[in-house]
Order: sequence, then C-alpha cells, then structure tokens
Amino acid sequence: MPRHKSGSTYASSELDRTFAPAQTLAVIGPVVGLDEDSVRAMLTAAETASPASRIRVDARADRRHWDYRENIASGTAVTSRPDLATDDLGELMDRVRTRPGERAPVEIVLCGDYVVVHYSHGVGDGQMGVTMVGAAASDPGHAMAASMAPSLPRNATWSAVRRHFGSTPSAARDFWRLRAHHKRRDSAPATRRIEHWAESKTTRAAYMAPEQVAALRAWGKEHAPGATSASVSVALVIAALRSEGVDLDEHVMILFNCRRYLDASHRAEHGNFAIGIPVKLPTLPTPGDVATVMKEVIDSGWPVAVLALADAKAAMKGHRTSPPPPPDDVVVVPERPRLAVSDLGTLSLYDHLTWRDDGRPRQMTAALEPDGPDGISVLISQVQGGRSYSASFCGGMIDVAVVDRALARACADPVALLRGIE
Repeated sequence: MPRHKSGSTYASSELDRTFAPAQTLAVIGPVVGLDEDSVRAMLTAAETASPASRIRVDARADRRHWDYRENIASGTAVTSRPDLATDDLGELMDRVRTRPGERAPVEIVLCGDYVVVHYSHGVGDGQMGVTMVGAAASDPGHAMAASMAPSLPRNATWSAVRRHFGSTPSAARDFWRLRAHHKRRDSAPATRRIEHWAESKTTRAAYMAPEQVAALRAWGKEHAPGATSASVSVALVIAALRSEGVDLDEHVMILFNCRRYLDASHRAEHGNFAIGIPVKLPTLPTPGDVATVMKEVIDSGWPVAVLALADAKAAMKGHRTSPPPPPDDVVVVPERPRLAVSDLGTLSLYDHLTWRDDGRPRQMTAALEPDGPDGISVLISQVQGGRSYSASFCGGMIDVAVVDRALARACADPVALLRGIE
C-alpha cells in the first residue's frame, strides 16, 4: 500500500466521497470499565499508529484529496451522557445522532455501561465501526486501535478486478447476464409525498435470544441445506415486514463486502469497500432462493465490477467535485419501500470484553442511514450467541409501530415466519 509522509493528503475513492455525508452509529454493551480517559488514549493510539492512519481522514464529499486530522481524541471527540436511557438501543442511537452541535468525523459517546461510536461513513465502512466500538469498550494493549490505521491500497479496486476476473474469465459474461436479469424494467411512479424526511429518520432495534438463534439454525440445517446465515437473515426480514403489511419493492439491496476479492493480506484494511447490489427476489423468498442469488452475484464479481465502473466514471470527470445538495423539504417517492439488508455475521472480536452480568442481553448493533425516504436499512449482527436487529428508515414513509412489530415477530419466533414460506 502507498506510503504517506506526515502532512500529506489521502486520495479518496469515488465511494469514499459518495458516503462521506452519511452518518454511521454503532453501540455495544453492557460492559464494565468504561471511562473517557481510556477511550481518548485508544483514539490517540489509533491516530499515532501511522502518519496516514485511516481514522484520521477528514472525510469531505466535495474534495478528492482529504487532509489528515490531528489530535482526534481532543475536545468533544469523547463525551459522557449518563442521562441517556439505554433500555432501547434504537432510541439511544437516535438520541446520539441528533444531539446538538457540529459533528467531527469520529466521535464516541459513553452512556452508562454502553458505548456509542458516531462517525462519517467516509472514514470507513462497517468494518471500521465494528472495530472501533470494540476498541472503545476495551483495548488495554491498543492492538485494536492500531488495526484501524491501515487503509486499503489506492489500487484495491483494480487489484480485486484483475484477481477475480483473471482467475475466472467466464465471470465477466456472468456479470453482464446477471445485471441484465435483475435490471429494473420500469420505474415505479413517484406518488408518495414526504415532507422534511431527514427530520423523521429513526432507528428501531430488537434482540433475538440465543434460544431462538439456535432454533433458527437447526431449522435452517434441516429445511434450507446450503443456505447461509446471511440468506436466512434476508428471507426472515422480508417475511417479517410483509407479515405486517409492508408492501416492499421487489428489488432488495444486499450488502457485499468486496474484500473477499482481495488477497488475504489486505482484507483487514479499512476504507469503503462494501456495496449493495439490488437483486430481484420473489415476494416471499425462501432462504434457498436468496442463497442461490447471492452465490451467483459473488461468483460473477458483480460487486467489485460496480466499484470499478464507479472509479472509471470518476476518472472521466477529472477533478470536478461538488458538495452534496441540501436535502429537499419535500420529496416525492414511489409507494413501495426499498429494503437493504446487511448481515455482519458472528462477531468474535468482542470475546475479550468484560460484560456486565445482570440479565441484559450482550449486544453490538448499528444504524446505517437509508439513501432516501423510501429506503429501509436493516442490519444484523451476532454476539455471544444472540442476534441484534436494527432498522433505519423514515418514519414518514413507514409507521414506526409497524417496524417494531415486524422486528419483534422476527426475533420472537423466526422459525414460524420461515415455515410459512417453505
């Protein structure tokens, strides 16, 4: 990867700039031993691990070359808010996201025995958030902090393209065929009027206990052999939302981490290298349906091909950049919400934490901003045997109570929901 001298700038990718305005939050807890000094020391260790530490970038949508910030642990980078309730992690993330004041690219808020990280998506994708929230909870040797320093190489996209399509020449043909197959044939008319949608962004959260997780896994082995945990998650979320009357768009955005196409030596490095692929699914897909489509997408190289096309278009634009337009007060969108699902899988990097053993579930969950008022982004993660679900969306588009019921139904009896679509 390229070396940077102190004081140099970071050459952002097209995806970096696209995501820079978006805010990402992640929360973990309940854990013991949280204090501001330890978190500031962790951030300082992450900053000083390299002159070009990824966590230092000053993410800007209107600039190709980003400065590296200094003293990232100072001031409001770390604050304590013991007044914020932690019984509902969705509401907690909402309160942290909407707290007054100008935001730095990376901020960490301690809320009792929970810690929330709040950062610009331009700094990094979910891999950064997953690491940062664990390091903020406990990182006595600062090994996790140091792991946040390396950025992906500047040529990561093209290296991944050459590696995948060079080893599988037929993948290029499969990519174009698949993209044509899943292409939206006609655009739904925009008839739903949403006012001040940015103000009605919200995140709801729910928890699936280890007993239900085990039952779901056992059902999957028997009734959906070959289906992955991610494909089961997508099918379950769709079934839960539709069971509550949500008329979803037929195209579902599934997040793919493009690091799978890189050499293993680069897969722990940070940047924006995960992308959502919109695929057409049946109204109520089985986990097997989803697994088949996901495997086809991965094998074709579609995710990394999209990154390459975006980089190529950016190169053709030259050095022209522009700030993102301000959000419109009134937006007209199609009636059917667009679902995006990201399954982070089982996260074992938190096994070193000292969890508070008082009956509350041990969780790490996150909020990913939807890309418009008609979007709903669902994120799933598994920690200590239980699964956390979060849904971020516009309350003016989908009733909050409907999403609450859908998440509760998915977590209470996931097998019953999936059994209904066998």
